[in-house]
Amino acid sequence: MIGFLVIALPLIVVLVNAEISMNRLAVHGARTVLSSVTVTQESSKLVEQIVSMERMARQFLVLKDRQILAAMEGKHRDLTVSLATLERLLGRTAQKEDLAGIRQGVDGLHQAINASPLADQRLKETLDGFPVLNRMARRIHQESQDLIVQEIGNMLKASEDKRRDLVFQAGFFILLTVISIIIFSRLIAHPIREIEQGIRRLGEGDYTNPITVTGPKDLEFLGKRLDWLRERLGEVEQEKNKFLAHVSHELKTPLASIREGSELLSEELVGELNEQQREVSKILCKNSIQLQKLIENLLGFSAEQAKLAQLCFQSFNLEGILDEVLEDQHPAILKKELNIDIQLAPFDLLGDRDRIRIVVDNLISNAVKFTPVGGGILLRAFHEGPLGILEVADSGPGVPDEERVKIFQPFYQCGTPSQGYVHGTGLGLSIVREYVLDHGGQVAVGRSSLGGALFRVAFPQEGQRQVT
Repeated sequence: MIGFLVIALPLIVVLVNAEISMNRLAVHGARTVLSSVTVTQESSKLVEQIVSMERMARQFLVLKDRQILAAMEGKHRDLTVSLATLERLLGRTAQKEDLAGIRQGVDGLHQAINASPLADQRLKETLDGFPVLNRMARRIHQESQDLIVQEIGNMLKASEDKRRDLVFQAGFFILLTVISIIIFSRLIAHPIREIEQGIRRLGEGDYTNPITVTGPKDLEFLGKRLDWLRERLGEVEQEKNKFLAHVSHELKTPLASIREGSELLSEELVGELNEQQREVSKILCKNSIQLQKLIENLLGFSAEQAKLAQLCFQSFNLEGILDEVLEDQHPAILKKELNIDIQLAPFDLLGDRDRIRIVVDNLISNAVKFTPVGGGILLRAFHEGPLGILEVADSGPGVPDEERVKIFQPFYQCGTPSQGYVHGTGLGLSIVREYVLDHGGQVAVGRSSLGGALFRVAFPQEGQRQVT
């Protein structure tokens, strides 16, 4: 609110100042016009009154009529009022001198008539000065006309000066307003950026760095609420990871007994089995192994999310990991009669061997799972500049375009039907992405030349690893 008032204050000042200035100019103009009109009227009346008074005096000089004297008395009073009015309105020294001369001449005529109305000689002498009074009155009348023109010019000049002042003030205050807007925009933009960064960190799963917002109190309050949300989400994340780790570990205990028992049966250490019993024991062994992989995925995901396990970097060859994984997948590959095409260009990697093995195992297991019976899988490893590339392609149904980003999200189940008996947890590809990113690499999915999915993993090779 204070910011808006500060921004609006210059404009309010301009408007108030413009109103005051225009009001003063209007009042001054009205007074000037009224004064000019009054001066013009009074100066015109003065000329007429002097001429009339001179005419009456000459008539009295001839006719000796007392009524003319009474009329002259009234005319003298009117002329005195006009002189007083003009003396009040006219400010020039020359005009005041002319008015004083007219007053002296008129008063002299009035005194001469009242003192000895029948003294013709004195009256004549007084009348001889009236042409001078006439010239003086007409000069005042002309100067009053000039005064009107001058006042109008002054008023136009004052109006133009005031307009220029208002334009300057408006420009100055508009510039001040723009500067204020820029300053307050920056003051507001800074906490907004802090809020945006805090929200982005929450979206990225960063619950450790506090969210601090500096600025207006309402935005600081919002920042405190975001920080409270960060703490709450961090607590929820910790509880989730604890729950996953606890459940996964609790599942491993009975699973170990199941696997041990199924292996004892399968190896016929507890007695010879018939054909049907051997088939059942194989099913138990197979599904216990599958269940163990699912639990390991849960444990791996929980450890990754909680950042409990640290990377153990060492130099190793990718071909050895591929051989190990293919050996583990050999029973499933034989059962589905899959054709495995391997194209390897050997290169060494620097990273956590166990996690890279999990990446390779999850990708190949995924390909075996979705490839139909009699289908094919292509494994390629080659160099591409400073990167080591691993491609796993299959002839399965592939990954729809709209799901190619979603499949790397935790617990996301692809809509493509699998060819296996056991459904996954939706964590395998999420773990692949996390482990690849931990090694400074990238993973992407596309369409393979076999018609199915193509998973492409790019690893920095030894000496080229990027720390992320």
